[in-house]
Amino acid sequence: MLSKMIIAELQKMAGERVRLDEPLSAHTSMRVGGPASAFVEVESEGVLRELILLCRGNAIPFLIMGGGTNLIVRDGGWRGVVAKLEGKQFEQIEVEGERVVGGGGARLSALVEESVRQALSGLENLAGIPGTVGGAVRMNAGAYGASFGDHIGEVCVMAHDGSVRADAGGSMEFSYRECRALGERIVLGVTLGLRRGEKAKIEQRYAQCLRERAAWSPRVPSSGCVFKNPPSGPAAGELIDRLGLKGARCGAAVVYDRHANIIVNEGGASSRDVLELMSRIRKRVREARGIILEPELVVVGEDA
Repeated sequence: MLSKMIIAELQKMAGERVRLDEPLSAHTSMRVGGPASAFVEVESEGVLRELILLCRGNAIPFLIMGGGTNLIVRDGGWRGVVAKLEGKQFEQIEVEGERVVGGGGARLSALVEESVRQALSGLENLAGIPGTVGGAVRMNAGAYGASFGDHIGEVCVMAHDGSVRADAGGSMEFSYRECRALGERIVLGVTLGLRRGEKAKIEQRYAQCLRERAAWSPRVPSSGCVFKNPPSGPAAGELIDRLGLKGARCGAAVVYDRHANIIVNEGGASSRDVLELMSRIRKRVREARGIILEPELVVVGEDA
């Protein structure tokens, strides 16, 4: 629980953009998770800095949330402050020649769409991937052999002491589905270096990737791929499929019948259901194939 003094400070900073006991299930694509003690929509660097320093100075757990597409919040929720970057400063997308600037709270899909519209090639393989630009940096979002980090020239970040700096993309240690150098820093924005190409071909590839993703994307709540692909051998979805686990369930959490590396919420699933199903899958794959599947999803919060 947050003290009355802390709540008053939060409301002084962000006014009506502070919501108490906010269900985080409303902010994650899996639609599971307990409440945050306080949920704050942050619209400027100044407010973000004040918020970080307030939480740090009072030992309050702090979580920055993007689109919630790779996030599982446990049923007990987050006993602290959750912040989400919103508003013009964090959602901007600007194009200057072959250089694209995107705010940390901008939708990745909007950034990809704008690059295609401007006949800039490099991001079209990421068509249809949900989430924010900040999340795409942290998870090094990728598809069809392309990764977001491949095109990042610079990342603007805020550290836990409120300081802001720009880091070269090459120093961020991007690897498969992670950005090792980012740590706990918050992505305020990125600068991408793309290349001008033939618009018709870029649009064609973009449309193809959208169609392919739509063919297997669930129409019910999910968090996309649950596990990272192993370094070698069959992909995670293929491993799970070969073991006959499509349709396996725990409560209302079910292994998707079109893509075995996706768990869907058929309605009313809890975080516990999702995490238990993930555990069962990992155990079966480990026992049958000797392979330890690493989660792609980030799990936060406390049990109920």
